[in-house]
Amino acid sequence: MHEIISICRGGGYMYCKTSPLHPKSNSNGLYPLHRVMLENKLGRYLLSTEVAHHIDGNKFNNTLENLMVLSNREHAILHLRKDEMINSICPCCGKEFQEKPCYYKLRQKRNKSGKVFCSRSCGVKQDPS
Repeated sequence: MHEIISICRGGGYMYCKTSPLHPKSNSNGLYPLHRVMLENKLGRYLLSTEVAHHIDGNKFNNTLENLMVLSNREHAILHLRKDEMINSICPCCGKEFQEKPCYYKLRQKRNKSGKVFCSRSCGVKQDPS
């Protein structure tokens, strides 16, 4: 359907230029890579009522195994589920807190020690960089 010419990052997602130009691309000719990947697999454009969902929560993992089509409603319900939260204890103050798995992993990667704190102030106290 659309051949991917180039890929770039921005706004938390990966974008691509396609040939032919995607009809919904922005003024720079860019369109979200995950949507192009699914559209090419399906052989059709995604509807305005459909969302390309990253199964593992990693917006940069655009493999077809990690992408699925959901309705807007299904996608909203999926992200509202409380049971997907990670329960954790702050290594600095001992406070219990919850975090979505995607944010927990991101915060864990950003911290040199791999620890996740309840707040920025606890992180600064424990790991001054």
